[in-house]
This record gives sequence, C-alpha cells and structure tokens, in this order.
Amino acid sequence: MKIHLYDDHLRINLSVLEKIGAAKGSFYIPYSNIVSAFSEPPHNLSGLKVAGTNLSKMLEIGTYLAGTQKQFWYVKKRKHDYLILVLKSDFYSKIIIESEKSKELAKAITENIEENFK
Repeated sequence: MKIHLYDDHLRINLSVLEKIGAAKGSFYIPYSNIVSAFSEPPHNLSGLKVAGTNLSKMLEIGTYLAGTQKQFWYVKKRKHDYLILVLKSDFYSKIIIESEKSKELAKAITENIEENFK
C-alpha cells in the first residue's frame, strides 16, 4: 500500500494482493472530503467485518461496520501508529491505516486540508 499526496487530493494505492484481500480497489479522496487526519497509537479495533480479510491479530484489511458506520481498515501487526482519516460524505466514515509514517502523513494531510480551505 502506498499513499500519495497531491495538491487537491490523496491516493491510497493498494497492490493487487491487497485489493483481493480487501475486496476493494484503490482510493481517490479529495481533501474537501476529509474532516480531519490524525495519528493514534495501535489499539484493538472493534467492528464487524463486512468484506475483506481478518487473520486474528495479524491482518485486518477491508470494510468493517463500527456501530452504524462503515470503515476501511488496513491494519497489520499493530507495530506502528494508525493514520485515521475522518471523512465527510464518502462511502466510508473513516479510513484507518497502520503506517510507519502516520504522524508525518497526518500533519501533511492536515496542512493540505487547510490550504484547500483558504
């Protein structure tokens, strides 16, 4: 999985195997659709898997229901912080991605969100 930041949107590109495991393609998300982006330490996520792959505490990738909200999770072994994207009106209310660079990505995304609202 790779995250690319552009002037007006971000792309989350999944590899072919990740797309199969997630039962989902890559993401194109305009900054105008992101409410906030932040980093959190790894923790247990609670939700019901709708589509994707869940290998008990090793890999959770796909669509999950947390209450009545659909979320996309890409969590591996919980070694790195989570990048949390809270979305406005997309299919998903949140995208949660485990990343070594979650703090840097959250800061850059937040700056891009602020730039697009000026």
